[in-house]
Amino acid sequence: MKHVFIKTISLVALGSGLSLGAATALAQQVQSPQASVQPVRLPAFTHPSSVPTDLARIDAAMNSTASFSGRFAQYGSDGSVSQGKIYLKRPGKIRFEYDAPAPLLLVSDGVTLTQIDRQLDTKDRVPLKATPLAFFLGENIKLEDDVEVVSLQKTPSSINMTAKDGSGDMDGAITLVFDPQTLALREWIVHDGFGQQTRVVLSDLEYNRRLDPRLFVLRDDNRRDRRR
Repeated sequence: MKHVFIKTISLVALGSGLSLGAATALAQQVQSPQASVQPVRLPAFTHPSSVPTDLARIDAAMNSTASFSGRFAQYGSDGSVSQGKIYLKRPGKIRFEYDAPAPLLLVSDGVTLTQIDRQLDTKDRVPLKATPLAFFLGENIKLEDDVEVVSLQKTPSSINMTAKDGSGDMDGAITLVFDPQTLALREWIVHDGFGQQTRVVLSDLEYNRRLDPRLFVLRDDNRRDRRR
């Protein structure tokens, strides 16, 4: 199971089973903008002495976020782009509703992450704890204990923290990108074990508002589909 989520995130965009060609055909085909200049390469830890303090600040910011909702844009290594709505409720719950033409829905109920493809009529599941999403959906995040932090880069425009599973049970890594002033989560990048990356950029977020619990219960989606 350890490869399933990382592979799917690269394929459709965030868990399992579609071929890259099929996923790309279903997603909105928009070429990602390319940077005109090479990025400046920073050391893995730009301020090594402050890493524990920085991680504690990130912990506090994420632990203070009980929920959010807004939009996401997902950029694949193949140049494809897909967009949709995102809903997050800690601990453990998240929902990605992909805009047409992608017939995809990705939902975690706190235990299991499920990907539904309505066009292919498939439903694929993976334990949430086996995915990179698990560590920032936890009830009480403590990065120094929960993951192996392999990079923490601080610039005037962002704080980038890259982590991987310290147990070695899960391949790949995830980079979280925060606003340097507010420490709000702005995006994340999943790096799979095959050199591919999937970037998810967040926008129009509303924080700590009540979310309908049914957003994270898939049987309601099935009933709604049957009524259509």
